[in-house]
Amino acid sequence: MVRAAAWLAIAAGLYPLASTLDAQTPARATAKAAAKSQPQIATVPQMTARVSEEAAAFEKLAPAVLGKETFHQRAIGAPTRFHPRVGSAAMVPPAPKWKQHEVVSQYGFTSFSNDASALHEIRQVTSVDAKKVEDEKKAQDALAQAITANDDERKRMILKKFEKYGLAGAATDFGQLLLLFSRRNLERYEFLTPSAQTLDGVRVLVYPYKQLDGPEVLTLFGSTQKDEVRRLRVSGEIWVRQDNLTPVRITLTANEGDSSKGIREEATVDYAMSRFGAVLPTQTVHQEFRDGNLTTENKFVYSDFHKFGASSDIQFQVAQ
Repeated sequence: MVRAAAWLAIAAGLYPLASTLDAQTPARATAKAAAKSQPQIATVPQMTARVSEEAAAFEKLAPAVLGKETFHQRAIGAPTRFHPRVGSAAMVPPAPKWKQHEVVSQYGFTSFSNDASALHEIRQVTSVDAKKVEDEKKAQDALAQAITANDDERKRMILKKFEKYGLAGAATDFGQLLLLFSRRNLERYEFLTPSAQTLDGVRVLVYPYKQLDGPEVLTLFGSTQKDEVRRLRVSGEIWVRQDNLTPVRITLTANEGDSSKGIREEATVDYAMSRFGAVLPTQTVHQEFRDGNLTTENKFVYSDFHKFGASSDIQFQVAQ
């Protein structure tokens, strides 16, 4: 018991003879070597420098790639206008009815001439609920030409096409969430001390963040798209690989009103390094809660990213 207590004191740096005891205790020497082999936890400035570097690389690459997006949504449908119930059933609220949709699109990023620095997701739908809408190759060509053309009206028409499928609470513009942490935006956030975790077998560091000022990040629109425009500040986490600080996940949370009674939005965007030298999104999961209950869940899976040029004869390179 005395020896064990002494080891604890040495580990705390209370004894100047620690190096001598290390030489005399193989078990402690082994433990010390193992500790040295563990990657150091990066400081917040080190993390933000690395993440902003990846944000800059993403911002340069994103307008030059197309991919395939598979979007699966489940949402609570609007209640019927009249549904008679009698007896004890009349005392219990009707169970929510979930509606599900799956939309497959060609997917990319673009900007508009009035704000060239802001990237937006853009899609050309190819199927809805397994029903073909457009040929995939034609959709690729049409989307690539729209992205490279300086034609805002054409881009807005493509965005409108996605809206017409009537997906309640559809979430967009999460794929480029990494750009929140570009160098010009870092001062708008507070970053806290990280924790070490594991993601898919990879050691990661998780840095909580909170928006302090600047424009509100998240914009919510009412179901009619004509009112209920609400802009919210956000908080969340940045997940980076512990060995090289490459961002692999960004989470976002925003609340309107009391957390238990209002609207709560949560999103998780996963990233992976592409063959093009920058990270690209692999998956987004967005959930909306109202009065503490889940009402909408949107899941986007991204794959088959291709890089294209500005010519009309578009040649694709498949990302691996």
